[in-house]
Amino acid sequence: MKRSTPASSTSEVCEPFKKKRNYKERLPVLRTRMSPAGLYHFLHNEDSPLSEKQIQAIQEMGFGSLLLLQIKKVPGSLAYWLVSNYDPIKGCLLDGKLPILEEDIYLSLGLQMGPNVVIEASNGDKCPVYLSVLEKFTSQFGNDSIDVKDILAKLPTQKEGGDDFKRNFIIYIFSALLGGVVGNQASLKLLKSLANTDLISDFNWCNFIKRKLADQVQSWQKEEFETKQLKENWFGGPIMALVFVYLNRCVFK
Repeated sequence: MKRSTPASSTSEVCEPFKKKRNYKERLPVLRTRMSPAGLYHFLHNEDSPLSEKQIQAIQEMGFGSLLLLQIKKVPGSLAYWLVSNYDPIKGCLLDGKLPILEEDIYLSLGLQMGPNVVIEASNGDKCPVYLSVLEKFTSQFGNDSIDVKDILAKLPTQKEGGDDFKRNFIIYIFSALLGGVVGNQASLKLLKSLANTDLISDFNWCNFIKRKLADQVQSWQKEEFETKQLKENWFGGPIMALVFVYLNRCVFK
């Protein structure tokens, strides 16, 4: 994945590791279904390798950096610490010393920062274009309630890399890795921005990820700390993005 100069010159010693710990004590581990494992296996499947057209389609959408993904999971304890300490209102860590900017997400993940804002459908959205795309999308699976695993299983079969493949790829990565969901069902509201797949690269996906991060962290922190159900709540946000940005910005000592 992409590593470069941080958007801000501020770098901090990694806080969870500054003090000596009793390593017999188990640290909390974040419970999340947002994992890079599925995408990793799709990208590195020796039985059904990506076709040239699939690779080209991913690159055309501006997600070519994900082709370099080499991890199957994120560190659970670090993820828990990050989500516990991220300020979703100010968008920062370490009491404001480490702001998380859209540019940091770009530098860490290499995704597009286009001029267009990603828009999701509202509940009961009657937009004809959205409804048409939604109907075409769901017809691939035969129902309106689609599990992310169903999309993952469909991707390797679409070797031509056409519109269906592009939409499936985007819906999958934002339902299973970079967006905001808690359960296993795919988030189809994003289809409102996927009517014209040629314009996918024109969207600011870094802004979208940051918005989803703020929403999901705020929801998780409320459940985790206000209800005192420690380590019992599932986090449904883009934890890989937060981990990558943090590691890209930290100075380890």
